[in-house]
Amino acid sequence: MASGIELITSNSGMVGLFTILITLSVTLSKIIEFLIKKAIPKKKKVLSDKESEKIDDIYALIEAILRKKEEESEKLKEQYEWVHEMYRLHNKVDGDGIPLWYVPRSFLDNQKEIVTILLSISSQMDKSSYILDNILKNLEELKTNIREINKK
Repeated sequence: MASGIELITSNSGMVGLFTILITLSVTLSKIIEFLIKKAIPKKKKVLSDKESEKIDDIYALIEAILRKKEEESEKLKEQYEWVHEMYRLHNKVDGDGIPLWYVPRSFLDNQKEIVTILLSISSQMDKSSYILDNILKNLEELKTNIREINKK
């Protein structure tokens, strides 16, 4: 019972850790986005074509970075939802407070014994089938012999 409680505690710790990591990731991405927007100068003076091209290239790179950040943010959100679902599944318990996914070791041992017994029964049935086949063959031979004796 204690191991189940420890496992539940460690699962909630993992969910908390993932929540903190996702929050930090989103916060850092917002800070980076803000700093990038602040660092880009506003167009006040007339720029040469070469300077304009460089600025356009920088804008394109920034937009690509922001798109990538949003994609990564979606992936983190999906991972958080997956971890949260696993946490929810691992926290389901029966009426006695035992996690539903927990299989007692004694049950596994009993299952192994049942399989061993079933294999033994199957082997005995195979032997019985072989013996019955031999009895039927002998009976057929006996019938044939009796018919031959009756004909004479």
